[in-house]
Amino acid sequence: MRKYSALVLLFGVLVLGISNDTVVSIDPASELMLYGSSNVNKFKCECTDEFPRSTVKFNKGKNGTSATFSNAILDLGVAALDCGNKMMNKDLQRTLKGDEYPRIRIELVQVKQLDDKKMTDGVWATQVVEAGLTIAGVRKTIDLSVRTQQTEAGRFRFVSDKNILMTDFGLTPPRALMGTIRVNDLIRIHMDMLVDVEKGM
Repeated sequence: MRKYSALVLLFGVLVLGISNDTVVSIDPASELMLYGSSNVNKFKCECTDEFPRSTVKFNKGKNGTSATFSNAILDLGVAALDCGNKMMNKDLQRTLKGDEYPRIRIELVQVKQLDDKKMTDGVWATQVVEAGLTIAGVRKTIDLSVRTQQTEAGRFRFVSDKNILMTDFGLTPPRALMGTIRVNDLIRIHMDMLVDVEKGM
């Protein structure tokens, strides 16, 4: 089972106000994907990495509508991105300069807007999060819109999508077959996490 403990703990602290020692278990149906397209087809790449649990510090702002993080880091292995095709995996790793920069880093910096909706079954709330995204040694500040939902008692869902351009990170979209197949610049990062909170609420 893939472990997204670090990221989910961040989201848990973010929307639920849970403590650092809260224990969470991640449903194996949770997803962390990259979606892209070329002039001939579409593709998706799944992150198969396993992430250890980490301790995240969370400080809520005095106004109650913002918060800051420290040590809120998620490192993804470039080699752990599986596009379902060995040649495509190789092309993606080369494009992302995986030999020189083997990790993609997502670092949550602050919650810019906290949704004050009460977390009840089936109700979606949205949090705006500032994060640092580092790919191939280039760091960009991005905003993530994180949708949260309590699906049942003790179970929560966190969903976020973010479009990025490879060229913003100094990357050249790959080409194949003498340039006849061209991968588009736009990549969508998709996260859909299902979390069971075991204790610490």
